[in-house]
Amino acid sequence: KPDAVRLYAWQAVGMIGSIEALDALISHLKIAWGVDRRNILRILLEMPGEVGIETVLDQIGRSGVEQLIDQELMFIGQLYAALLDLPPDQVRLKEADLLRRSLQALQQDAQERIFMLMQFLYPIGAIKAAAFNLQSNSRSNMARGLEILDNTLDIPSKRALLTLLDRNSDLEKVQELSEIVTYESLLPSDRLRRLLELRHFLSDWTIACCFHLARQARWGLTAEQTISCLRHPKGFVREAVLSYLWMASPRAMEKLLPMLRTDPDRLVLAQVHKLMKELEQQPEPIEGTGQIRGKRLNSSNKPGFGTI
Repeated sequence: KPDAVRLYAWQAVGMIGSIEALDALISHLKIAWGVDRRNILRILLEMPGEVGIETVLDQIGRSGVEQLIDQELMFIGQLYAALLDLPPDQVRLKEADLLRRSLQALQQDAQERIFMLMQFLYPIGAIKAAAFNLQSNSRSNMARGLEILDNTLDIPSKRALLTLLDRNSDLEKVQELSEIVTYESLLPSDRLRRLLELRHFLSDWTIACCFHLARQARWGLTAEQTISCLRHPKGFVREAVLSYLWMASPRAMEKLLPMLRTDPDRLVLAQVHKLMKELEQQPEPIEGTGQIRGKRLNSSNKPGFGTI
């Protein structure tokens, strides 16, 4: 699998330990995201004699590490914005529940990367102790973790970070991040489209969840988002896009499906064959509308079929 191959490759580079190997790791650290960034951080932190930490500070400096932390905070702000605009009481769909859970998982991943980045700036023992206490369900332990960070950190985004880690509401957390990312309330369908604009930072599963929700809620996505994700390397993402397109644009499927008959993923291939058979049985479009009966996009922001 590509993720595992990349991990083994980075581990091999880390084991080499030469100046050139460190340069390669740090160069990719600055542009990597998600799992790749986490893996590179771990490799650098685990290098003997803290050579990885020292080289990172030599090459990008304290300000460079702080910038990486701010990137993670900005991303977390976008995730909280999505959770605020796709609340369970407004978007009551199983697909929305899956998306919300995936967004929460991304938050946890980003927080983990922040703690790893802080180990480049502060005593590793203190940062690990804070992380351990904050993972507890005990209020006293959480308070202890926050106290450790409060006494240790001196980064510009310290207050925002402490607010994120405390038991505050999502809105309070977003408001505290206002200097890093501005929150503007959006309609659920608009927020979903905004979320897909950040697809290069999202996990594969989160992208798939976006398309499943769009399909079930009958919300339209942009052509650029759809075509881009139809080329996604993960089969289950392409499968989600096809399911969405089958709802949103059956006429476009007539052109797309023949192009996908050689898809390397067997599940996608099975879906393509199934949809091609169904397409042969499709009724004629409703005259003058360009729509297939029962397949109309929902122009409102309430999940469900649009009226015909």
